[in-house]
Amino acid sequence: MDQGDFSRLSESMTEFVQSRTKLTVGPLHRPPILSKTQLGLILVLLLISAPFVAKKIFSGETFLHDPKIWLSGAVFVYFFSVSVAMHNIIRKMPMFLLDRNNPNTLIFFYQGSGMQLGAEGFTVGSLYTIVGLLLAFVTHLLVYVKNSKTKRGAMLFAIIVSFWAVQKVVFLDNWKTGYWIRG
Repeated sequence: MDQGDFSRLSESMTEFVQSRTKLTVGPLHRPPILSKTQLGLILVLLLISAPFVAKKIFSGETFLHDPKIWLSGAVFVYFFSVSVAMHNIIRKMPMFLLDRNNPNTLIFFYQGSGMQLGAEGFTVGSLYTIVGLLLAFVTHLLVYVKNSKTKRGAMLFAIIVSFWAVQKVVFLDNWKTGYWIRG
C-alpha cells in the first residue's frame, strides 16, 4: 500500500484487498461515536446542570470573569508572538539538530541567518517575556509600595535583569547574523 493511503485507513484497506484478491468487501459499518443511551444521559445531565451554570454566569463567578485567567492568557499570547512559535509551527522548524561532527550532542542555536531553530525562538521569547513582566510589575504593582528603599531595590533588580535579558538577545542576534552593534 502507498504511505498516503493510511489517512483513510478502512477505505484504503478495502480498496487494496479488492484490487489484490478480486474479492468484494461488504459495506463498511461505522457506528456513531455516541449511542442513543449516551446521548440521552448527556442531555439529562445538561438539563439538570443548566440552572446552576446560568446562576454562575449571571453572578459573574465563572473562570472567564477571573482577571488572573485573562492575565495568563495575555502573557501566553505575548510569549507565543515574540517567540516566533507560529513561524516555527508553519515552517515545521525542529527544536534542535544533531551535531554532524558529534552525534551525541545537540545543537540548540544555529549560527547564520538562514535558519532558526525552535529553541532559539523560545529562548528569545522567554527573555522578552521576562522584560515585559518586569515592566508590568514596575508600572502596575510597584507604585503601590510605600517603602522607598523597597521601591529602589525592586527597581534596581528590574533594571539589572532587563539589561541582562536585552544584552543576551542582542548578543544572540549579533552571533547569528555577524553584524555587531557598536555604541
